[in-house]
Amino acid sequence: MSDGIEVPTNHSWYDVVRRSDGAIICSFPAEGRHLIYRVNGIISMRPLLPDEEIFTLNGFMTFAERLGYRFLPPSDNIKSTA
Repeated sequence: MSDGIEVPTNHSWYDVVRRSDGAIICSFPAEGRHLIYRVNGIISMRPLLPDEEIFTLNGFMTFAERLGYRFLPPSDNIKSTA
């Protein structure tokens, strides 16, 4: 019977540990790519799919510039619609 948890072949795991009391919050396999995030104090983790990428804003801007996009700052001459 399988519980749906993928066990790495080398059985290497990382633990997310809360510093205040040393409690293990979650564990995840050392192999593969995982997204760990916190919302309202709750830590969540999920594996990233092969076609998923994570970007910061600066990373996205660099990526887009490499693809040939140009980003121009807005003009100081903004016309009022009033």
